[in-house]
Amino acid sequence: MSAVTKGTFGIILVLVALLTSGCGTTVAGNPAASPSPYPIPTLPKFPKTMNPDGTVPWVSAPVIDPFLTPAPTPPPAVGPTCTAAQLRGVLPTWISGEASNDGGMDPLAAASLHGWVNLTNVSGKPCTLNGVPVVTLLSAGAPVPVSYARFGTNEAVNVGLPAHGAANFRIDWGAPYCPHGAGIVPAPPDPGPFSLHAVIDGVTLTIAIHSTASPACDLTQEEPGQVTSSVITSPVSPGSVAPGPPAPEPSVLRSLRATASGYPSQIAPGQLLKFVITLTNPTSAAVSLTAPPPAGYDISAYCARTPSTPGYQFARPYSLNTGPRPVIAAHGAVRFAMQLAIPTLTCPTGRLDIGWVGGPSGFTVGGPRTGFTVAVRG
Repeated sequence: MSAVTKGTFGIILVLVALLTSGCGTTVAGNPAASPSPYPIPTLPKFPKTMNPDGTVPWVSAPVIDPFLTPAPTPPPAVGPTCTAAQLRGVLPTWISGEASNDGGMDPLAAASLHGWVNLTNVSGKPCTLNGVPVVTLLSAGAPVPVSYARFGTNEAVNVGLPAHGAANFRIDWGAPYCPHGAGIVPAPPDPGPFSLHAVIDGVTLTIAIHSTASPACDLTQEEPGQVTSSVITSPVSPGSVAPGPPAPEPSVLRSLRATASGYPSQIAPGQLLKFVITLTNPTSAAVSLTAPPPAGYDISAYCARTPSTPGYQFARPYSLNTGPRPVIAAHGAVRFAMQLAIPTLTCPTGRLDIGWVGGPSGFTVGGPRTGFTVAVRG
């Protein structure tokens, strides 16, 4: 499917697949994670009702991130705002988007990195943090020239750090990053060493990064100003994060087939695209949608650029609503209502490729996929 397999130049990359899982969503079963005194969250309890047309209702349920194990509910504030002298910060490792499936099928997103900065209260007095860090990424002490942004600023909450307690925040570093690419493609990686200058709740910290990895530069040509790397931070969360090595798991949807229907022939920017995905079971055995790992899917939208105008590409990952139909019978089929908000961005080609891939919750492989194209007007 062209929407999810082609390399793209001059795109506006909206990092949602990676960022959704940085909002405090967690999953159990990661043996490399630090123990947490807080309960591990589960998927929401899906309603068992069906739509009048016989489709399973669409539910905005986030994916479950297999690498994140901090507390889902922050402890209460336990003291005044932390001071720089009380805090120590480190980012132990970068995880590639390709390895964790955060990048979906887009090669640029798959070449991106993400990780968690662990903050420790090294003092004997409790303190509190709140907010989304403002960061500058440094390589060999010099600022890395990327676009900086913050995600989920309205989701920041008070996070208490008792004496020797821990907190964390997620950071995403988007590809392509071509530090020395003058005439060389792909460019050699930046050797670092990397560090972070971070301002958190008014506190300024220098944070060590124990990795020299940097996002790939996988363009076949360079177009300065058209495609840029980005660094995006998420709100401070309680607990520490010790990501384990990615381990692929077969998707529970791997034996199914997906087809799309019910979509309009054209849509305007800013409108809600509604369509239906039919999952068909061609085998002689029933397929449970609730077996681990949780059934999920990814919806992507791709608009190609023109020589004069950038296009865009983005993706949204969701957990599948399994409440009404937790099982697909042998040789049976279930229709799922879907929706995706189309951004208020100009699509210069007037053609929007929509992709649907089953099984992106965490690191899963082998799920079904389908897609279609709609015209964009306005």
